[in-house]
Amino acid sequence: MGAALGAVGTASATAPSQNGGKPKTGGSITYGLEAPTTNFCLPNAQLAISGIAVTTAVYDTLTVPDKDGKYVPYLAESVNPSPDYMSWTIKLRPGIQFHNGEALDANAVKQNLDAYAGKSSAVSAPLFGFVMTNVDSVNVVDPMTVQVNMKSAWVEFDQYLWSTGRLGIVAPAQLNSPNCQTNMIGTGPFKLQNFDPVTGNVDVVKNPNYWRKGFPYLDEIKFVPVPDGSQRFTQFQGSALDITHDSVGRDLTQYQGLGSQATITKQPNGRMEVTHTLPNLTRPPFDDPNARKAIAEGIDRNKLNELVNDGKARLANGVFDSKVEGYMANAGYPKFNPKDAKKLVDQYKAAHGGTFEFSYQSTTDQLAIDTARFLKSELAKVGITVNLPQPTDQPTVINQAIGGNVDTFGWRNYPGLVGDTMYVWFYGTTQPNSQGARNPVNFNFFNNPQANQALDQARAEPDQAKRAQLYSDFNKTLTSNVSDFWGWYTPWFIATKTNVHGVLGPNLPDSNGNTGSDKPTPVLAGYHQMLGLWKG
Repeated sequence: MGAALGAVGTASATAPSQNGGKPKTGGSITYGLEAPTTNFCLPNAQLAISGIAVTTAVYDTLTVPDKDGKYVPYLAESVNPSPDYMSWTIKLRPGIQFHNGEALDANAVKQNLDAYAGKSSAVSAPLFGFVMTNVDSVNVVDPMTVQVNMKSAWVEFDQYLWSTGRLGIVAPAQLNSPNCQTNMIGTGPFKLQNFDPVTGNVDVVKNPNYWRKGFPYLDEIKFVPVPDGSQRFTQFQGSALDITHDSVGRDLTQYQGLGSQATITKQPNGRMEVTHTLPNLTRPPFDDPNARKAIAEGIDRNKLNELVNDGKARLANGVFDSKVEGYMANAGYPKFNPKDAKKLVDQYKAAHGGTFEFSYQSTTDQLAIDTARFLKSELAKVGITVNLPQPTDQPTVINQAIGGNVDTFGWRNYPGLVGDTMYVWFYGTTQPNSQGARNPVNFNFFNNPQANQALDQARAEPDQAKRAQLYSDFNKTLTSNVSDFWGWYTPWFIATKTNVHGVLGPNLPDSNGNTGSDKPTPVLAGYHQMLGLWKG
């Protein structure tokens, strides 16, 4: 899911290519991750970008996004909706095997999709169970074809067959294993050699039988979690790391200062996720819209941007970036206005025994701690008390968010290619999902009938212009009610030693499985392909 607030890098109009000459085979690289992941049983894993990086190496997805943000078949040979979007037919590429020799066939895919939908007796799906609530059934049509039937029309379902790299297709042997969390078996370019769930270190080695002939180039990738951004930089500078991902402006400045010792591949503008502060709307003072407005008006985002990003980031005034349907230049987010904020604070205190306070949970990254301290100092100027609990690790913050056990926290989420991605994060419901719980990934408990209606209608709307308008309506409702405290668009970057190439990977496969002409998505919220990495 999203990741706790770190910071942001500078924006870049284009992501540079990394050819480096003719690719070489062999060699090992060490990849520095921003956080550990302890569970790779994908239907019930809680994957932020660090877990997605490992998943991308070990598992393939049925679809992937291309350079234009269109979802195209990957493990699938074709993915097609019925005219009414009430069903989707997935035809698989022939001859693909899991790492243990099991065949990738319709039965395996059905078992996966049933598991993700929370309909498996072998594994639970507390998060994906809600994501796939609209799936009515998955039927095997023939040995290489499945049909996914919906409860209501789902126009952009093909994006969920990727789910930002989280919906990897898992071998039945892993799904049925009591060690599903650690027994990683996919169809991907690398296979598991060693996983330490205590440290989060993962070593993967080349899959010699990978279905994309000639890939991967590397013999091995060692994934090493280094949660503090400054420590990742130090280890990269000292050559303990060959490659790392980051979204921190101050870190980016440091990497750029290495000159010819580093190559930086940035995410282009247009589809960035939003770094923000996420409040629990069921807890005081966030259950009061005027209190939320006071907080928004009391934070000088330009000043915070200067602290965190050297002033380089683009401030976000809505949930969508500029190339995503539903984008609005300003969806109604309040401007910095400390004078009005003080008035609203006084009104709130008068109605609540003279108190206006809340807690802000940060991760252990130093920049996240600095951000928390800034918010505390800034809001004190308008009369709001911000308490700062002991910083904790990223997985703990995610668990706190799922359980609703925190007032507010730094968050980085919502990478956008299509508007329907927001259904998962913001659809409010009091009805239990298939796991007997509320929408578990609606982390701030947003529940607005007008927004729900827009999301429902847009999900079933085939006309792109009408769909975009519905997502604009949703964006305006979400933002004008100050249901989140928007920060900035998060331009991720990948830093590599100059002898490491292929971050953006090869072109995507054509219908015959050969490398075609369609280019993959550039860096997207830290995501990039792993199979094309090579060391010169």
